[in-house]
Amino acid sequence: MREFITALLFIAITVSLKSQVNQMVSDSAYFVMEIDLGKVVKSVPLEEINKLEFVQSLMKQFGDESNKIKDLSNLGVDFSSKLIVFNLDREAYSSVSVIVPLKERQKFLKLFPLNQQKVLEKNGSIVRDELIISLTESTCIMSMVKWSNDFFREKTRMIFEENDWELPDNYYYYDQYDYIEDDFYGVEEAEETIEYEENYIEEEYEEAVEVESIDDAGEDYYEEEEIISEYEILQMELENKFQRIMDSITTIEKSKIVKHHVGLINNPKNNLHSTDELYRKVSSQNADAKIYMNPLMNINLMNDFMYYPIRDYMEDELKEMRQFAFINFTPEGIELDWKIQVSDNLGAIMKAASSKKLDKRLLKYIPDYAQGIALYNVNGFGAYEKFKEIYMPKLDESDNAEMLLASAIWSTMDEFIDVEAVASVYPPKILVSYAGFKEVELSRVTYAYDEESFEYTEVDTTYMEKIPMMTFVLSNERAYLLKKYLKAFQKLESEKVINNGTYYTIVDGPMQLGIPYHIAIKDDIIIITNDESVVLEHLDGYSKKAFDRKIYKKAKKAKMFYAHIDFSTIAKDVSDLGLIYDNDKYMRLFYDKTGKVDVEMTSISKNQAHYKVSINTNEKYENGGYFLFELMNAIYLYSK
Repeated sequence: MREFITALLFIAITVSLKSQVNQMVSDSAYFVMEIDLGKVVKSVPLEEINKLEFVQSLMKQFGDESNKIKDLSNLGVDFSSKLIVFNLDREAYSSVSVIVPLKERQKFLKLFPLNQQKVLEKNGSIVRDELIISLTESTCIMSMVKWSNDFFREKTRMIFEENDWELPDNYYYYDQYDYIEDDFYGVEEAEETIEYEENYIEEEYEEAVEVESIDDAGEDYYEEEEIISEYEILQMELENKFQRIMDSITTIEKSKIVKHHVGLINNPKNNLHSTDELYRKVSSQNADAKIYMNPLMNINLMNDFMYYPIRDYMEDELKEMRQFAFINFTPEGIELDWKIQVSDNLGAIMKAASSKKLDKRLLKYIPDYAQGIALYNVNGFGAYEKFKEIYMPKLDESDNAEMLLASAIWSTMDEFIDVEAVASVYPPKILVSYAGFKEVELSRVTYAYDEESFEYTEVDTTYMEKIPMMTFVLSNERAYLLKKYLKAFQKLESEKVINNGTYYTIVDGPMQLGIPYHIAIKDDIIIITNDESVVLEHLDGYSKKAFDRKIYKKAKKAKMFYAHIDFSTIAKDVSDLGLIYDNDKYMRLFYDKTGKVDVEMTSISKNQAHYKVSINTNEKYENGGYFLFELMNAIYLYSK
């Protein structure tokens, strides 16, 4: 059944839904993806998708031996417009739901086992284990639900406390067992496990109370029952009571959740499309795929804010936070427009954070052979000042004692700490470059065993290894402070920190991998790299004319973040790591799965930040859709 569902979820990638289907999305959804595969199959026709090996493998999950399905169009699915996937994350459960449109209901029904076909025909829905399926003439909704046993246990505890009932002493050890026996949901495996554990506990108890005895005459064994104390009897009764109540609560709560999921197919009034204006706007836009996220609906994420001093205000701000994206296949590759919408207050802070001009000297340190760069330029002090300007008065006006105390502590820290000076010591003005793999000499310690003395001795050895070359360049007006520390560390640990005149070498780099890295300070520019040629030959930077001028100009105009990655040699680079178990197969499948990626923040408005991601794929592929399907197929073939 799980294999069938896995296959069907992929098939959903190539389907589309009628416009009203977005009214089946729960208003509690925190993540929604719509895929207009009516458009996608125009980019990559179904005939081409059918030829892929991983699609043929999925097709084998459908039909019987006499009627194997080999074509996506024979699934009874409507391949005409959209797919919708949405996630829920609540206290009692989390779920992933997929909405599939049907063209021929009877064909689709035959994909299920015969006994499930009968249930779906009769009831229109089926619940098995963690799977909930609802079916109408034109639509099927499948939901995979993960239950939270902690929620049911906690709810049971609260009922005990409300009624002043005594809890069993081992209440906090209940998570070691699964006490919920759920016949209603047909969890056969769980029932067997529970029965086994109960039998095991019973047998273990019997063994504990048996006393074996043999008299001097060699008579047969006899058993003598041990007297059970009143305390033990009481605890057994309390445990049984707790389990019975928890079972009842679990059954009731699960039935409510199942009813909610089954009811989605009937276009409930409280759906996301009717309650969220922004989702309606996003859903109506023309794109190959759309993503919509509302973090406030993610219970686990919001629980983290319970520990923040100004959580009440931040929760109000996050009520307006949304993320949405539009994805399109183009002849060049894949385009993604990602937008983050926040409150006006957070928008003002974002705008302040992006107000600092780029230190153009950083761009000098882009190697002419760089395969990837990332530029991060944030006005940390400006963002802090705007944050204080907005939220300090809110705290001062609060009637909440915790908020007033937070304001007092904040004001005290602000009075005694020069935040502007701190921000100048650690300013987020960073250029990161990746220059591919390079063979370098590394050292490591091995141990030689002396058979005569029975002792081990350390042996320093060197070896050649290909490692990725990374360089970090920071603009910092107080860079001289780092130079002072390096000078001191060199005196304290002369074997680990080496002064080479114009730069320092840290012999054992991060995570003790045996890879040295080098630090150079040029005026107020800090260079940290594992490529020694950078600090030996390019302390003043590289030629501006050497690197791609188009990329250079984009980086120069970047508002807060920009990244460019060239994956042209990614297959060879991964192969060089020596971690691939079948190198020939890997290179055959992935050598042409290459491209170039640009990520940039294009604008910040009153309450929105706009990011753009462009993936230019190998010219071999007709468009980004072909590239994506071929990549998925290569991953499947390699994993076989």
